This record gives sequence, structure tokens and C-alpha cells, in this order.
Amino acid sequence: MKKNAIKRISFVAIFATISTLLYCYVKFPLPIFPSFLDINFSMIPILICAFMLGPWDACACVIIRCLLKWILPPGTGTMYVGEVADVLNGLAVVIPAGLIYHKLDNKHKTLIAFSTVMVSWVFMAILSNMFINIPWFTHLYFKGDMTPLVGMSNSAFQLISFGKIEATKDTFMTCYIFLAVIPFNLLLSGIVVLFTMLIHKRLKSLYDMI
Repeated sequence: MKKNAIKRISFVAIFATISTLLYCYVKFPLPIFPSFLDINFSMIPILICAFMLGPWDACACVIIRCLLKWILPPGTGTMYVGEVADVLNGLAVVIPAGLIYHKLDNKHKTLIAFSTVMVSWVFMAILSNMFINIPWFTHLYFKGDMTPLVGMSNSAFQLISFGKIEATKDTFMTCYIFLAVIPFNLLLSGIVVLFTMLIHKRLKSLYDMI
């Protein structure tokens, strides 16, 4: 095996391990959002991997992170629904961002790549929550009944809307997307981008090692 390939595999393993530890053990909810939405920073090393090595290496990190979470304690808490959605979200973020950074010949490519991270992150979060997370989570845990999710979310909806909005089963998805998914993922992606930018600047000198 070529020396360069060994380096790449080693870096992918390091980034995937760091990401998995952050994914499994460093996360917390915010009181203004539904309690099942957690802030975590596992995409930071994956984005660094995308910029250092390329989008396909970062895709490997996304998949490894999910597989390791399934075998490490405490394992899945969503009957694999959340992890599958996180894989799709991760791939949707790192592929365009990594391609832009490595293929675009533009002095502003880093800024464009980071902007793409936030746009694709929020867009994919909307789609995955509408068609994967909420439908399958409701089906698997509550036999299709939306009432428990409404109850779990309304206190957060009222808090973020200053008491003006209370969801029903019919309006839950709309409220959830606009009062939780979009602001939560804008906040999370913004935090991840900020930290990634700071780390990226310090690590750029290492990129030439690959």
C-alpha cells in the first residue's frame, strides 16, 4: 500500500473516532427547542476531513460514525431512525462542501464552502424530518399517533413563539419545521461552521502532508 494511502486511512480513522466520541457522548439539549433535539459537535472533525482529504473521505467518516454509534453504549435511542437521518444529513453537507473546496478555483472558495454547509444542512434537515424522522419515529414509538410528540414539543413552541403558538396534531409538522427544525439547525450549523473555521485555519499547514 502506498504511503499516501496509509496517511489518508490514518487521518480518516482519527477523524471518524473523534467524531464518534462527540456524537455519542458530547451532546446536550437547549430548553427553547424540543428535548429530543440535541446540540452536538460531531460534524466538526468530519468537515475538517472534507477540507483536508476530500468529500469521499468525509463520507466514510459519516458512515463510520453511525456504525460505531450502533455498537458503542448506549447505542441507538431512536431504533436507528435518527442515525439513518444523520447519515443522509452528513452526506448532504460534506459532498457539496468538499467538492467546492477542492474543485472551485476561487479565492473565496472557503467562504463559499462554509456557506454551502449551512444551506445544505438546513435544507436536508427539513427533508429528513418531514419524511424520515417524524413519520418513522411516530410509527415505531407511538403507532402513528402524533399526540405524544405534540405534548413533548408544545412547551418549546410556546417558549420560542413567546406563548403565541400551540401546536395540534394537524399543525404539528408546520410548527415543528418553522419553530424547531429551521432555527435549531441554523444555530447548530452556525456553531459548527464557526468552530470548524477556527480549526481549519490552524490546520491548513497539515493539508500539504497528504
